[in-house]
Amino acid sequence: MSADIAIFEPVFAEGAQLVEPAFLPLRFENARPEWREFQLLIDLYRNGAHRRHRHMGLFSPKFCLKAGISGERFLRFVRENDSVDVVFINPFPQIAYWSYNVWMQGEYAHPGLADAAQALLDASGVAMDVRHAPRNNFRTLAYCNFWVGSQAFWDQYVGGVLEPIARFLEGQPNHTAARGVMQETAHTDRASYLPFIIERLLSTYLAVHPELRTCAYAFDQEQVESYCVNSFERLLLQRMRDDIDAADRNGSFTSELKKRMDLACSLWQQHFFDYFATRPHPHTGRVVESFGTIADGSR
Repeated sequence: MSADIAIFEPVFAEGAQLVEPAFLPLRFENARPEWREFQLLIDLYRNGAHRRHRHMGLFSPKFCLKAGISGERFLRFVRENDSVDVVFINPFPQIAYWSYNVWMQGEYAHPGLADAAQALLDASGVAMDVRHAPRNNFRTLAYCNFWVGSQAFWDQYVGGVLEPIARFLEGQPNHTAARGVMQETAHTDRASYLPFIIERLLSTYLAVHPELRTCAYAFDQEQVESYCVNSFERLLLQRMRDDIDAADRNGSFTSELKKRMDLACSLWQQHFFDYFATRPHPHTGRVVESFGTIADGSR
């Protein structure tokens, strides 16, 4: 790997090996496992690791499983576009066709997420409005922390957005906003709102900072359909694609189209949780948990 580009993969267990050999191992002791990758991003920033590389990222061991491409292929993509501020890949491109932005989908997948996120941002002193966030199209939609940023971008985004959040949570863990983001939500493993908020902040940040030079890994129509996890997602994609593509080209989403997307998103959510309540999700091999419970029904 070029020393100018570093993508780290967390290696959790002693003696464990990298899942993606093209990445660099990041061995660590995570003092706050409930923060998930957020803690590691903050540690890398505070240690100044981003200053030792022209572009740097932190990808979970599930990168290849979710993104559907190899680490080496993505590294080539970064090298081909290393003059920009941030390069990323969105492993859920299909969701753009029924969710106006990351918060519409997030609110259905994790009810209360937007309010918890806004309270966290306000308490942390970060000026970002998720309740009125703009459209996330393919140029800004970045579910998962699969992004590689320049030194300046790490200073701007991690230093200006994520670091204040971390300082607030560390300094005031009993604040209402801090407790709010640590509530459990439905997922295939026990998880709080926090990691799902952190994953979504990047998309909103990119959407409200059009001056940033970004480069998203592109998918053609066939590829987008291949990311659908069941037949219902494929049906939604087929029914919504033409109108959403036209609205993105024109930069205009009518109130009626937004309402239609909201309805589609609500139907997607209900089907998703019903479907994966009894079937293992392909990314985890586990069923989706009910709110506040684990898959076997215990607390």
